[in-house]
Amino acid sequence: MSPFTPFTGTRPEPAPTRPTPSRALASPSPDLQLVAAVRERVTAGYYVPGSRLTLTELCLTTGCDADALRPVLDQLAATGIVQAVNGRWRVVDGRPPGHAARRAAQLLGAVIGQGAYPPDTGLPGRRELTRILLAPADVVTQALALLADQHVLYFSGSSQPRVANPPSGQRLAVWRERLYAIAREHPTRPRHSAPFNRQDIRSARNAAINRWRQGTCLPDKDMNQQETRQGEALKRLASNAYDRAVRQLPHEHPGLRQAAVRTLACWDLPTENVPVHERLYRLTVLATALSDLADEIAAPSRTDQYPRR
Repeated sequence: MSPFTPFTGTRPEPAPTRPTPSRALASPSPDLQLVAAVRERVTAGYYVPGSRLTLTELCLTTGCDADALRPVLDQLAATGIVQAVNGRWRVVDGRPPGHAARRAAQLLGAVIGQGAYPPDTGLPGRRELTRILLAPADVVTQALALLADQHVLYFSGSSQPRVANPPSGQRLAVWRERLYAIAREHPTRPRHSAPFNRQDIRSARNAAINRWRQGTCLPDKDMNQQETRQGEALKRLASNAYDRAVRQLPHEHPGLRQAAVRTLACWDLPTENVPVHERLYRLTVLATALSDLADEIAAPSRTDQYPRR
């Protein structure tokens, strides 16, 4: 008998092999019409350059859900319309370098040029300038340097920017005349002290600041309505500011002069032939200036302490 006995049983069949799953599931193809709609909204300037594109806002504006919008944003990121960073999407900032600093310098230069701050007086602190110019601290620093190069400002020993003397013969105190001209444009032809609601003006300011921080502009129709309301608020405030200014010397209430001149400078910012986000900038800085002007009008007067002689 052979020492080796052949195996006569049955061997188990090997388990069938399964295909190795892919590491990443293929993303669904984006809706081409939705891609075109979002691209048109971005390229039309309805978002502040560099701002974040949120799915919540896009769901409201397009009527589509987040699952349909994600591949759309990925497609736009692949074409360079938007930028994808850590799973979030931002609008590509295609503005020239230093654009924000030049814009802030233009506005602050207009405020100074129209007589908000007398020569050889200091400007507000950097924190206040960031608020009224709607710019971060580094942009404000760049804007001040630009104005210093233009000899609009100079820096004292403490690095505090001060207003330089204007060219000889340049007249700065024209803001009262402008307030009077604007007040007369009101449809009801108010004499003086036209009524205004400070709470409504503050609410409009807060709404404008929140929208700027979100980086989302209003549609043209809504933007036009907001600008019209600001014009009406300016006319009412102009009659009150002029009425108070003619009864006071400039040194008795300098905050009124500063707020009034800043409001007029913001009002002069262009609204035509500019991107929508530049109109949003104007709307926001003007809303802040209008609110400050309303507060200055309501502030206690020092005329009784310093009677005019």
